[in-house]
Amino acid sequence: MKRLVFVPLILCLVWSAPALAGVGMTETVFRDDGRGRTLKTHIWYPCDGGQASRFAENAVFEGIDAVRDGAVRPGSYPLYVLLHGTTGNWRNLSWLAARLAENGAVVCAADHPSYTSGDADPASVLRAWDQPLDASFLAREMLRSRFKGVIAPDKVFAVGYSLGGYSALALAGARLDLRRYVAFCAENRDRSCRYFRPALPGLTEQDFESAARDLSDARFSKVVAVAPGFVESFTPASLKGIAIPALIIGGGKDRNIPPSTHFYPRFEDFPPNLAYREIPDASHFAFMQICKPGALEILAEEDATFVCMDYDGDRRAIHDRLYRYVVEFLQPEAD
Repeated sequence: MKRLVFVPLILCLVWSAPALAGVGMTETVFRDDGRGRTLKTHIWYPCDGGQASRFAENAVFEGIDAVRDGAVRPGSYPLYVLLHGTTGNWRNLSWLAARLAENGAVVCAADHPSYTSGDADPASVLRAWDQPLDASFLAREMLRSRFKGVIAPDKVFAVGYSLGGYSALALAGARLDLRRYVAFCAENRDRSCRYFRPALPGLTEQDFESAARDLSDARFSKVVAVAPGFVESFTPASLKGIAIPALIIGGGKDRNIPPSTHFYPRFEDFPPNLAYREIPDASHFAFMQICKPGALEILAEEDATFVCMDYDGDRRAIHDRLYRYVVEFLQPEAD
């Protein structure tokens, strides 16, 4: 139980690392011809200046400022691969990407086919193994890209949210047993099980085998999984076998993936290098972008108000704490 770390509210300080240069942002498309997957990708990086524009903003969410195709600031930076959740997209963690880049990192995030907004359903998302394979492909391509000269190859990190959290842990060696998930959802009624339940009867033997594959990637030196899915259904042996430092961050008010059922029962399976931290006032969607005033009224038209309901939590303060946890874990030398 020593890895169960709850931080008192009094310690919730705003992260105040000094900003470096501005943030540059560029868009590209990576094509994995071997797997027939096209990844529309956004890349953030330290920038030497230029006119900033607003990105990732819409009627519901606040955006971030960045210089489109700005000059890359010389240096040696870690590479962060950000992985979105079920029916999510590159925008969801754009606030984190911009903050990481501002303080010295190259960050990439893609829309993952079959899991992203407008291209996902319970059956496609349940077959989750393509996203960690996408992450491996993105890491490889980024290390070959025009950014290779400023990326420190020994500091390649994955940070995944929700479904992306599963992917981050899979990159560290955790293996999914979908039969365990079927059994789990027969006894539990949380929102994630309600979402996937219609697709569970359609799972095939090939699906079970594909989910159980070893998807670990030695290019990643550390991973962070934010409100990750499927932790309760990883095989105990694979959890205990995780060999790189990994951190799970849970939300105390998460109704989609409640820590009490998804994480706590597995603590005995955690190896010493798999840590757990919890943000007590965070709901599942509080890790996404800041919601604008009036967002609930807009979301109500699509019966999606849950995306911006934080249950008395302060989303900006949650973001500050999440950022601090991520950097403290992945880059302790930057403190």
